[in-house]
Amino acid sequence: MKSALMNNQPPISDNQTYAFRFEVKKRSDQLMNYFLPCHFLVGLALAGFYGTWLIAVGVGGLCLLAYYSVKIALPDSSLYQYILSVVLGIFMAQFIYQMHGLFEMHFFAFIGSALLITYQKWKLQIPITIVVVVHHAALGYLQDIGYPQVYFTQLDYFDVQTFIIHVLLAAVIFFICGLWAYQLKKYSEIQLIQTIQMAELQKEAQLSIERRKSAEALEERNTILESITDAFFAVDHNWMVTYWNNMAEKVLGMPKNKTLGYHLWEVYADSIGSESYRKYHEAIETGQAVHFEDYYAPLEKWYEISAYPSANGLSVYFKDITERKLSEILLMASEKKYSELFHLSPLPMWVFDLDSTRFIDVNEAAMKHYGYTRSEFLSMTIRDIRPAEDLAMLDDTLLKLKSPKRFIHKGIFRHKKKNGQIIQVDIQSTDIHYKGKKAKVVLANDITERLNYIKAIESQNEKLKEISWMQSHVIRAPLAKIIGLIPLINDVKENIVEREKMLEYLLLSANELDEVIGTITAKTSVVEINNS
Repeated sequence: MKSALMNNQPPISDNQTYAFRFEVKKRSDQLMNYFLPCHFLVGLALAGFYGTWLIAVGVGGLCLLAYYSVKIALPDSSLYQYILSVVLGIFMAQFIYQMHGLFEMHFFAFIGSALLITYQKWKLQIPITIVVVVHHAALGYLQDIGYPQVYFTQLDYFDVQTFIIHVLLAAVIFFICGLWAYQLKKYSEIQLIQTIQMAELQKEAQLSIERRKSAEALEERNTILESITDAFFAVDHNWMVTYWNNMAEKVLGMPKNKTLGYHLWEVYADSIGSESYRKYHEAIETGQAVHFEDYYAPLEKWYEISAYPSANGLSVYFKDITERKLSEILLMASEKKYSELFHLSPLPMWVFDLDSTRFIDVNEAAMKHYGYTRSEFLSMTIRDIRPAEDLAMLDDTLLKLKSPKRFIHKGIFRHKKKNGQIIQVDIQSTDIHYKGKKAKVVLANDITERLNYIKAIESQNEKLKEISWMQSHVIRAPLAKIIGLIPLINDVKENIVEREKMLEYLLLSANELDEVIGTITAKTSVVEINNS
């Protein structure tokens, strides 16, 4: 491209030119996909004025068919763009005819010319110019000689002078649009060259900055690698040690003068076949970083290791985690002891998340006593084993449990089994951290029978109190009557009538006494403990 050589600017490559022209064509094609259907719809709208539906559908449809068929058949050719130029001119002629020569329809030629500017090709103005000139000359002539239904203009006569002025003005507009397309292409190329030139300058500046930063980074890297708390060493692809920092000397007890420039697996021949050996080779072969833990028997230490492959070899960071591993072992032993105490407990026990109140562990005794399976328990919250009327009290209790001052909690609560039975439970709970969650471990002792037994004893005591009162008050009345009647009977031996009346009173008192004794006997019956 000649414009690319001006001002000593580097020429644009063929690939860059193609990419630029392709983007211009792509954007313009997308624009035409909107405007051409709009032209067709305008024809349909104009058909309503004079009933020119056949022209609107036939001519407009053929225009769309001509454009898209050539574009699809020859996608790599620019022929469809010249067809587009002709089509836009034909649409102008169609609209003039549909509106019976309405002067304003001539402006559609200028609309089409302006649309073609987007392709940045001045030559595209030629086909539409030819169509406009031929259309105006032919139809103007036919109308002037009296040919009917030409509908070129609504004027009575279109003379040669008017035609020449009309065509010249149209040609000027088409020339300006072509010039605009040419200038737009030219300035786009200049802008592309300037962009490429700026990119080259930025690239050079960036390379200069990167070289300076690389030198600074190398020095900084050495400083960092010597100051980090992790041990670090690096090897190349031949396993030759290229770096060994001070912490690596300290952690592995191996000085730099015995490692730098030496083969790693000669220095540590005792590690061949170890986890570290396999992982380092895996990182080199796959190009993926590895993170693992390994035990080094000669030093009796555990190490946490991260190895990062690169184009230069392998960089390895590691640190001594022996104390942490010992703590983990002790913790595992503690957890095992807890698990045995928890799962082998004869009393129901469970652990629930203090935030969500979900069950996160449950022992065998709880499953057996409450009737739920483990999976059912783990899908529930502690609210699911409480009667509905006790949930408000449970919410208050949970608020207290979240208090930092509450560590151990005790109390008697009502629980609901799977079969719906309500039981009284003596609860003891304490705070624990279970698998990283703040939780509560709960010991539940069903005291329903014990409470029923105590209630029965209290009821029995109440009855004994009543019996005692009856013995001391109610029995004495009929007994006193009997004692009082016996001497009177002896005194009236001779009077049979009086004697019979006395015997009648004695019988009544005896029956009364028998009744009282029967009541006492009923009250001494055993109270039913199972009140269900």
